[in-house]
Amino acid sequence: MTGSPTAEPITCQNSGQSCNVLVIDDSESDRVTYERYLSRSDIFGCSILLSDCGEHGLEMWQKYQPDVILLDYRLPDIDGIEFLQTLAETRQTLPAVIMLTGQGNEQVAVEAMKMGVLDYLVKGNLDDKRLIQTVRRALAQQELQKTIARQQQQQQLMASISLRISQSLDLETSLNIAVDGVRELLKCDRTLVYKFNADMTGWVVAESVLPNLRVGLGAKINDTCFRDQGAERYLNGHKTVIADIYKTDLTDCHIELLEQFQVKANLVVPILLQPTEKAKHSTAKLWGLLVAHHCRETREWQTTELSLLEDLSVQIAIAIQQNKLISKLQKRAVDLATANRRLQKASKMLKSRNQELDEFAYVASHDLKAPLRAIANLAQWLQEDLGEQIPPDNQQQLSLMKTRVKRLEGFIDGLLQYSRAGRQSIETLPLSTAQLLQDIVDALAVPETMQVTLPTSEFTLNTEKILLQQVLTNLINNAIKYHHRPDGHIIISVKDMDSMVEFAVADDGPGIAAEYHDRIFGVFQTLASRDTIESTGIGLSIVKKLVESQGGEITLVSELDKGSTFAFTWPKDSSLS
Repeated sequence: MTGSPTAEPITCQNSGQSCNVLVIDDSESDRVTYERYLSRSDIFGCSILLSDCGEHGLEMWQKYQPDVILLDYRLPDIDGIEFLQTLAETRQTLPAVIMLTGQGNEQVAVEAMKMGVLDYLVKGNLDDKRLIQTVRRALAQQELQKTIARQQQQQQLMASISLRISQSLDLETSLNIAVDGVRELLKCDRTLVYKFNADMTGWVVAESVLPNLRVGLGAKINDTCFRDQGAERYLNGHKTVIADIYKTDLTDCHIELLEQFQVKANLVVPILLQPTEKAKHSTAKLWGLLVAHHCRETREWQTTELSLLEDLSVQIAIAIQQNKLISKLQKRAVDLATANRRLQKASKMLKSRNQELDEFAYVASHDLKAPLRAIANLAQWLQEDLGEQIPPDNQQQLSLMKTRVKRLEGFIDGLLQYSRAGRQSIETLPLSTAQLLQDIVDALAVPETMQVTLPTSEFTLNTEKILLQQVLTNLINNAIKYHHRPDGHIIISVKDMDSMVEFAVADDGPGIAAEYHDRIFGVFQTLASRDTIESTGIGLSIVKKLVESQGGEITLVSELDKGSTFAFTWPKDSSLS
């Protein structure tokens, strides 16, 4: 039993690809008829392979992998169903099979269709038109299945490449993944990524190439023709698709450049970096090109191949921008780490200095108060021991001495308070502003002739009560103490300021001239004579320090003879500040 294929395949006019049709039939006259039908058709150009039995037909299929099989159901060695079963054991998907039979058998037809047969034809009803139409449909279906399978494979490979690129934090690795993936996707000879310099010269930064071809990786290219004519087009989204470099309008210098790399066909898409959200009104930047070369022969590129290359160029652009962002973040992390180390060092130094300040203040307080107590005691003993023997002038001087000693002790206590202001660790507790203000006013023992108006609004704060109480007590007490009339009026208010509240203490007292508004917040600063009104001049400086330690701000609005208003902001929740 013999079967011989035709000598050379003929190119199919409808697809541009050669195709093989395997005819398996034990009837020589039928084989000749089918061969004549197909060879005379001007639609098909294909190799017609002939076999007269099932076993030989399987050998022919194994050797030539035909696109279509015309299979007689009744063969001398095995029937058509057994042939299909054997074929199915050797490959997952069957080729396009058209089963032929001398007479119709519905049961055989159903079984054949279940096995994957495309069509079932009865020989007695078969003519050239019907055979050609059936084979044409089989070839079309075969081509469709190949296209679908190829697209699925490309999509899977594309998804895998995109995932690997997105997972890579290193740009060089991402570019190498891209060029290797493109060459595998397109089955081409070379793929490369070309990066532009500012002057539109550039170099190959990544490449995947067959072993027998020239390596372009690292090559610096100064293509003046492209620089002058091509770059602007790519900025506008141009893509280059060349099946044969000698059948295009490329300039001689451009062809010479391609010849250096043995290129016969190429595919080029731009790598465009889109503007960021901050610079969304700017235009895209041409970073480089993604290039596919075919060097062994010319090549007709498919639309799907161009789309794949475009999609991958977008992934590369994302990887480039991601790499820039990562570089910035890494630099920011280094800067933050450096700043954090400096901050820790400064914090440690500040803690040490604060400890030294506390120790100094305590020692200074102890060492200064000791002689002051001795002076005060001496004055007291003189008054007690000598009594009426001391002249009135000397009595007054001793009293003045005791007053000054007491003032100096107040200065020392004030310094201690100022050095510690805002640095105490105090538990935050909820408190009512109305209740706090009422307690402060009651504790100050306001003169009966003076009026204090409390706010009608009330807030609940989560704060260090003792600090807020110290600030308000100082301001209200100052308004009472420095008022020039016994029937003065003091108005206290509080209002909402989002995450803060603003307290204000206003009076109708003598007021403060504008040139002293900043000075009064300094240490040991007082406007009235200390012999007239006893004061250390530290109170407002402590108030300012406490308010600012809470993230607040204190202000003064005042004019001479028009009263004063001290206002400060305080957080509603000190644990968050």
